[in-house]
This record gives sequence, structure tokens and C-alpha cells, in this order.
Amino acid sequence: MHTRVRVIAVSALVALWSFVNPAEAETRLSFSTGVDYSSGKYGAEEETEVIAVPFGVRLTVDDWTIRASSAYLHVDGPADVSEDGETGDGTGAVTRVGADKGLGDTHLSVERAFRRIGGSSAYAEISARARLPTGDEERGLGVGTVDYALVAEVGVATNAGGVYVSAGHRWLGQRDEGPERQDGAQASVGAWVPVGGRTRVGAFANWREASVEGNDEPANAGAYVSYRMSERLRITLTASGGLSDASPDAMVGIRFNWLPGALN
Repeated sequence: MHTRVRVIAVSALVALWSFVNPAEAETRLSFSTGVDYSSGKYGAEEETEVIAVPFGVRLTVDDWTIRASSAYLHVDGPADVSEDGETGDGTGAVTRVGADKGLGDTHLSVERAFRRIGGSSAYAEISARARLPTGDEERGLGVGTVDYALVAEVGVATNAGGVYVSAGHRWLGQRDEGPERQDGAQASVGAWVPVGGRTRVGAFANWREASVEGNDEPANAGAYVSYRMSERLRITLTASGGLSDASPDAMVGIRFNWLPGALN
């Protein structure tokens, strides 16, 4: 199954440059960074706090998008939160005393968008994703293996707002030690509305199957406010709460997106 996902991801990358002529296509580059803070007990007696400084880059060529992102993490507490800020596989391998800090895992994705389907405001997006083990597994900063996912999203986007729903499946790699990680589904829903000419307000909810059988399934819900400070810079404030013991009790963050503009 992992081989099949690799083939799909590589095929998507090849298709990006095979079917799009960069000399004729609209090419845009953007960068993002910020600070996220989360805390939770994850079913234990002690809290674990995480401060993350994410950084990412996005390249868009017409309807294709390539993304790469990672984060510098400061983790203080006993929980293994390597699974995207949620509890890890429950191996108990992380017995953290004090705090650990360092680079987390790296996320890559290739996305194809289908806009204005049938001349309507409906759209669809399909993305192939990979997670690379650049974080230290022994210190609970990474999962220690390569994961893959395929995600599809459908929605409606208009000048008056939009809604979306997405669903996907993850194929998880296996560690040398610890319980077997299991593949599973994930899903999310969301909506947003404009407020004035520069502000957007939205809400979202996310869920996915646990990475180890018998563990709680991560789920959270939250809201955000995004403000366009200029044609090149956007700032977004996000707050969310956990809906299960596998998710942080609370998370807040600020994100800055810088768009240098079209490259051609």
C-alpha cells in the first residue's frame, strides 16, 4: 500500500511539470511563519505544553500547488506529542524530564485544484501528502518514520463566504520498537465569511482515527480571524479546543503569510 501511495505522489509531481508550462502559467510563491501554543494533560495527571514556531513555503502554478513545512518545537511535559501536536503512539518511550526542543517533522504535499466546477461556485481539491522524520523520535519531537496520506476536499467559495468538507486516508510507517501503528481515516469541515473588505472569520472541526488501536481518536474544533494587512501580508489568529484526551485541551496561534506576488 505504501508503494502505491509513493507512485501516486511521484506521479503528481511529474504531472505538475509535464502538463503545466511555467513560461505561460501563473506562478506564485508565498511564505508563512508564526507561533503556536498548546497545552493539555492527554489523559495523564501532568500537563504538557508545546510552543511551536512553524515555517513553510508554497509554490502555486495555475491549479497545482506544492507545499513544504516544518516547525521548531519546545516541549515541556511528559507526553509524546509527536503526532501533529497530539498524543503519539502511547509507547511510553518518551519519559521527558523538563523540556526538550528542536526541529519537528517535515510535511510535503502536492495539490490539484478544480475550480468553478460546471461554471458554479463549487470546487474540489485532491492532495498527496508525505511526512518525513526530521524530528528526534527519542525526544518525542517526531514519529521516526515516513507517513503518507491522500486527501480530497469539496466546497463552495463565493464573495459572501464558503463551506468545505474533506476526507482522506493515512498510511503510517512502522517504528523499530513499540506497538504497531495503524492506517486510518481523517475528516474535517469548515466555513468562513468575510467581514468588511480585509477580514475573514471562520470555524473548523477536525477528526482522525487513532494511530494505535485502543487509543483515543484525536478531534478538535476552533475558530480563526484572518486580516489582510496589505496586498502582500496577511495575519491570522487561531484558537481551538480538544474534543478528546488525544488532543490538547487548548491551542492558540498567530500566523503571518507573505506573498511576494506572481513570479512571471
